[in-house]
Amino acid sequence: MADGKRLVGHAGAVLLRRCADRTGLTDTLAKVLPSSTVAGWRDRAAVLVQLAVAIVLGAANLSEAEQLQLHHRPLFGFAASDSTARRTLAALDEVTLAKIAKVRARVRRHVWSLLHLRPGGACGRSPSHPP
Repeated sequence: MADGKRLVGHAGAVLLRRCADRTGLTDTLAKVLPSSTVAGWRDRAAVLVQLAVAIVLGAANLSEAEQLQLHHRPLFGFAASDSTARRTLAALDEVTLAKIAKVRARVRRHVWSLLHLRPGGACGRSPSHPP
């Protein structure tokens, strides 16, 4: 923000977005969320990942999330409008949320298995068990 208030470091945004993509989270979410071939349809998994990164960057509402996505267009690609984000969130019923929880757990187990393969584990420490 130009007024010097509510400044948040944005350096980790690229790592967070790439982590979601490289661990398979984005692609696996895409398999459990609604999709369409209609022109203008936004990939719901990408919208959720973009929202998560925008929240980490300090977005407190959907309009701020859209503005952060516009600011970081090379990272996000085309920004999901606040109305697209609202529709995406509104479509998350109990069944879909349960599917998302399973996807997150599966990806988390995969990441922990990769960390166990690293010499010294994560950050030079051997993880005792996944959280």
